Order: sequence, then structure tokens, then C-alpha cells
Amino acid sequence: MAWLYFLVGLFAHYQILRISMKAREGDRIPSNMGFLPGLVGSVAVFFSIPALARYGVEVPWPWLWILLPLVLDPYCAGWVVLMAFRRRR
Repeated sequence: MAWLYFLVGLFAHYQILRISMKAREGDRIPSNMGFLPGLVGSVAVFFSIPALARYGVEVPWPWLWILLPLVLDPYCAGWVVLMAFRRRR
């Protein structure tokens, strides 16, 4: 369920980001879920790595995979990167 919440939240955040990038001044922008989908995705990876190890799957660089959902979510740490490339009006 955590993986599903992360994927749906990520999809919703990118839709909201797309709408907010096209919005004109004074237009209403839908609200987002904050950093929660990225955090839930990170926790899901944290608990999935030991489960994969039980089946013999070795995950290289586990810290990278744990931090990746936080960077992929545009309203989490990824927001800092996206703001650098945002168009100025």
C-alpha cells in the first residue's frame, strides 16, 4: 500500500506541478500533499530492501534507493531542483 500511495502521490504532484507551471497570475492552483508521498516512498524502500534480501536479491547502494523517492517527488527535495529550472515571468 505504501508503494501504491507513493506512485499515486507522485503522479498527482506532477499533475499539480504541470497545472501550476501553466497557470497565469490570479488563477487558482490545486493544493498538494506536501512531502508525504516522498516520505512514504522512502519508508517503503527502507522496508523493501530487507524483504528483497530474504529472496537473495542484493541491492547495491541501499542509501541511494532510500533517498531516491525524496528526490523524485517535486514537492519534497526535488522541488529545490525544479525551482532552479522554472521559467521566470
